[in-house]
Amino acid sequence: MFVYQSRFLRRGEVWFDNEPNGAPVDWILYRNRSAPVRGARSRRFYNRLIDLSKSPEQLLSEMEPKTAAKIKAATQEDKLSCEWSMVVDARQLDEIERMWNQSIEAKRRWGNLNRAWLSEMIRAGAFELTAVREPSGALVVFGGLFRDKYRAQQLMSVSPPRAALVPAARAKTNRASCFLLWNTLLRLKDQGVRYFDFGGWYPGTEDIQLLGANAFKKSLGGEVVGEFECEQIVSLKGWVALTAARLIARAKEFRLKDIRIWESHPDEATA
Repeated sequence: MFVYQSRFLRRGEVWFDNEPNGAPVDWILYRNRSAPVRGARSRRFYNRLIDLSKSPEQLLSEMEPKTAAKIKAATQEDKLSCEWSMVVDARQLDEIERMWNQSIEAKRRWGNLNRAWLSEMIRAGAFELTAVREPSGALVVFGGLFRDKYRAQQLMSVSPPRAALVPAARAKTNRASCFLLWNTLLRLKDQGVRYFDFGGWYPGTEDIQLLGANAFKKSLGGEVVGEFECEQIVSLKGWVALTAARLIARAKEFRLKDIRIWESHPDEATA
């Protein structure tokens, strides 16, 4: 269990189907749980999971033919190479942080790299960087991976910013991403890891970017599974603080709704 100290509370984070280790905390966040935690607030979401107990031939056969062709081209034509490194010093994040914070996705959707959140994973030896490079040594794709003994999750993937991403460069980056994930799957399998997941699956139909991410994940195989994120309060202080936070958030939500009604229908808002 990872422990984080906020201004008022100590939060524990338990990943996958592991159990808390008894460290004193005010509340526990369970991530990627296969079933709800008894007595906890649970939220169901979807993920895409690849079973690494299958043979390399099976894994490759479950990929889309175009993806398998991209992996082959990255190997034989682009002559790309993969590298991995366990992060033992936060300074190793400097390069990926710069790229991540400059990316369009970070600015529009995810925000800057959360180093404080990653710090506990680094301390536990559970976070590693992955990369694909050209024969010249130039970086093509950078990634971050959280892992425990039996499961790993891709937390981030980013490419160096370019002034103009021409179609050929975009295609090479896509091939490099497929190449990196395929070699990561093989390496994790050899190390005894049973499952790999992509960190989520968008169940909607409206967000074009997330649907594009779904298409990329699907092309690499695996299956969509339902999982749970659970919140368990374990101290009185945690109950008071989190209950107050939910009430404040709810009040803000209602207030925002009232403002929107007033802006669109002033007469209805004052009726």
